[in-house]
Amino acid sequence: MTSIRSFPASSGAAAIILLIHGCARNDLSVHALFLTPPSRVVPYPSLRLTTADRLGVSYEGIAEDAGKAASLPGFALSLDAEFGTLPESTFEKLKSQYCAWSDTKSRVKWDEGREYTLLDFLPPIMQAVSGKHFQSTRSKQKNLPSFVDDRQKQYTEQEVLLTSNCWGFAWEVLFQADNPDTSAMTVSTADPTSAWRAFTGPGFDLIQSSMTKPKLLADKNLRNRRLQGGDVLLLWHTIACSNRPNKVYLDHVVTCIDEDVYFEKSGSGDNVPYRINTWEGIVANFPPVVFNWEWRRLVRRNRNSPSIWQPYLRLKPASEIFGVDARVAYLNNRDRERFDWLSKLRPSVAKQLSLTTSRNSDGAVEAQTYTGILVLEDLVFAEDTGRASLPASAFDKQSMKLPRLPSNPYE
Repeated sequence: MTSIRSFPASSGAAAIILLIHGCARNDLSVHALFLTPPSRVVPYPSLRLTTADRLGVSYEGIAEDAGKAASLPGFALSLDAEFGTLPESTFEKLKSQYCAWSDTKSRVKWDEGREYTLLDFLPPIMQAVSGKHFQSTRSKQKNLPSFVDDRQKQYTEQEVLLTSNCWGFAWEVLFQADNPDTSAMTVSTADPTSAWRAFTGPGFDLIQSSMTKPKLLADKNLRNRRLQGGDVLLLWHTIACSNRPNKVYLDHVVTCIDEDVYFEKSGSGDNVPYRINTWEGIVANFPPVVFNWEWRRLVRRNRNSPSIWQPYLRLKPASEIFGVDARVAYLNNRDRERFDWLSKLRPSVAKQLSLTTSRNSDGAVEAQTYTGILVLEDLVFAEDTGRASLPASAFDKQSMKLPRLPSNPYE
């Protein structure tokens, strides 16, 4: 996520490099990839769950308030809803409705005396990360290419940043939704152009956009009329002077779970939560007048898709979509020559790295940042409840960096 509060919208890819460089703290202060910040549970009575209301199920909105542990006040709250104990039939209806859009289903079990929350009915990855903070780290990797114009070299020592942002997480949510029983989370941070290309590619249909229907932003009923769980909301702006072919800068990506209720990685870098958020919470960080808003849906989940009967491959993992080898495939001839060293990396190395560059008006690379793509160990499911959680290694200092790449990363 890049926010208007972080840097001016016109600053483009250079800004994401500044943001990425600023988000990783000294490794000596980082003890694990994930942490659970100290928080207190507070009421959140304004939370409305249309799906639960339609089923006649009562609930109370709550929030985990991380207070000053969050980087900004707007990132302090992670929402949920308490249903209390439920009849088995009601439990199954909620589970069916809130996981209808995902082929990787909640494994939470019904028990007569157990109290349930909204998270119990969402896909496992959301259960596992909700309220957690990711802690970015850096590792030094040898013999990776530098493309900065005054020091282009094939063999250089480069810092690789392992961090998590909104579109890397949203891709993982949709990848797991499109691939049954996925059991491990992938951490990734693609460059904005690759992320935009992925979410607007052949696996998705455009449902609606504020570009053609600006009233969507002010009219809740109109906005939600065509939406369903699992739809992905893209926030973006146009760069006035850009050497990127599509002239679009992707700012934020969230996944719809109910009417005006979304799940997100709320920001890039540290001390920001993976969380349930509301429409009101999102527009507080992204004023509608500044950004374009559009909703897209997996073709497989769109009964009215013009592509529904065409041969369709399921979404690919982040390593195959955001790796540097995938980026090279989309370069024009001039850039393919400029970035040719990337095509010579071993496939196993290329799929562990993304590359973000900042260019000047002449197209020269002024700065670059490598970010890592890391597949975690499988999620853990509690034997008694079926609730998903992150593996122990996610909280282990020994596992908090991208593994050492081969000393000779080339084929």
